[in-house]
Amino acid sequence: MDRTFLQQTLWGIPVTNYLWFTGILLFTFLLRRPLSKFISAAACRVANKYSDKEQHGPVFRDLVRKPMELFLQAILYFVAVNQLSVLLDRIVIFYRDRNGKSPIDIRLGSIIDHLFLMLMILSGTMVVARIIDFAYRVNSDKARENRNISRQQLLPLVKDVVKLLLWVTSIFWILGAVFQVNIPALVAGLGIGGIAIALAAKESVENLFAAFTILSDKPFHVNDTVKLGNTEGKVERIGFRATRLRASNGSAIIIPNKKLIGENLENLTNRDTSGVKMVINLKYGIPHDDLRKMMAELKDMIVKTTHVKAPVDVTIEGFGENVFQLQIAYHLPHPMAQGSSQSEIKQQINLSAYAIVAAHSQQHVEVETVPLAEEPEEEETSEEKKDDLL
Repeated sequence: MDRTFLQQTLWGIPVTNYLWFTGILLFTFLLRRPLSKFISAAACRVANKYSDKEQHGPVFRDLVRKPMELFLQAILYFVAVNQLSVLLDRIVIFYRDRNGKSPIDIRLGSIIDHLFLMLMILSGTMVVARIIDFAYRVNSDKARENRNISRQQLLPLVKDVVKLLLWVTSIFWILGAVFQVNIPALVAGLGIGGIAIALAAKESVENLFAAFTILSDKPFHVNDTVKLGNTEGKVERIGFRATRLRASNGSAIIIPNKKLIGENLENLTNRDTSGVKMVINLKYGIPHDDLRKMMAELKDMIVKTTHVKAPVDVTIEGFGENVFQLQIAYHLPHPMAQGSSQSEIKQQINLSAYAIVAAHSQQHVEVETVPLAEEPEEEETSEEKKDDLL
């Protein structure tokens, strides 16, 4: 085999370098799918080693496959392009003579090196971020199995803080390594402008400290039902900026953390009873004694209903133009005993209350009787009048 051809140079680069460049590009392009399968299999093995559940393997595979492919392809493409570094370094993109000072000389090879470095840092950061997501998933499942509510609500906040620190570190790394920024000077500048930044991020800082207050005082936990003013929902997630609730109609409600600790919050899950109120509109005309008797029957009926807890009140709430309002208030246990529901008991009480009110109301309904009109006498005909005259 004649190797003289391989020893030749083209634009100052050996032919072997061109062959390596072409081979690595073809290798990377043709083996993308087998490489993806290899990464998936390796990811499943790693996940199964650190987790005792089989479903965690596919989860970890789906999380890291794309960023890992991007990271490996960036490395291979960089190795391929680096074979032509001599040629790329000769191509000047920007040049400026600064009158005796060192000129500004930007070459294509330097730009490509910095771009690949930034791509590798970003893809590597994405891989680490997905590993953090997987670790959060595994620990969350363990916390749910062990019913460790405190850990369940702490883990999302820890995950967000760790990922935030990861991306901040990655950004500073890119600024220093790729864009040649003086990081110590940048940090010092941020320290000088810290007051302005603190004022601009005042809301975020307050919400962050409010999140730590919620996690330390524990006024509620994940899966608790809370009520803030007219807003009511089930706690799904406690973040470092806001807490997400899920309303009964399925809509998601995002509430800033500082609002949760700054206003009166009701934890409906921690209550042992649930109050129920019902208003009945009655027409005027019921005698005083009968009204008192009806109210006593309503209260006795509710007290005797199964699962109802004291106090039970039946009171006159207000007076309207044509009706007055009778308010019934009672309590039901929370949570309800197995086999019973609040809706069924409410329906039972409502039907019984309707029967009592209807029975007392019918006793005082006045029925107006209209006398029948007398039929007018028929007038005598002229022939009959003639007969009477005769």
